[in-house]
Amino acid sequence: MQNESASPSPVNARRHHVKDYVRWSDVDVSGIIRWGIYVRFVEMAETELFRAAGFPYATLWDRLDIWLPRVQFHLDYRNPARLDELLDIEIWVGRIGRSSIRLEFLVKKPGGDLAAEGYLVIVSIDRKNAKSVDVPKPLLDALAPYTSTSPRPSPTTSPRPSPPKGGEGA
Repeated sequence: MQNESASPSPVNARRHHVKDYVRWSDVDVSGIIRWGIYVRFVEMAETELFRAAGFPYATLWDRLDIWLPRVQFHLDYRNPARLDELLDIEIWVGRIGRSSIRLEFLVKKPGGDLAAEGYLVIVSIDRKNAKSVDVPKPLLDALAPYTSTSPRPSPTTSPRPSPPKGGEGA
């Protein structure tokens, strides 16, 4: 496994890269990667992204007193990866909500062909009662270089337009 951080992308987010080979246990009888194996590749990239941001999972839980369970995994299969191909898993933070983090990923084959793409959503929960909590500020700050959009809406931004005044438009 190889790790590297790329330079900032056009959307001002650094993308983290992890490389690993498609192994014998990853493929079916035809030598093509099994669909479920992508979960392992993405989990590895997620773990290394957090390590690169200064929050390795081995210490994150105790430092921030949260858990980050995975609540959604979406994969679009594009092109079959084969036994012994060195895949490049590119991962970055697509969005940070109040309590959730959406990680975007691309899995590329040698030569740059896209094998798969998708996203993973994790949620910050309190370790004592398993209720969602705000993503801790130290984690927000650490993930900021890897985030392609602003971490949270500005408190002054209203999500909906104000209702019409004096019955206008009714």
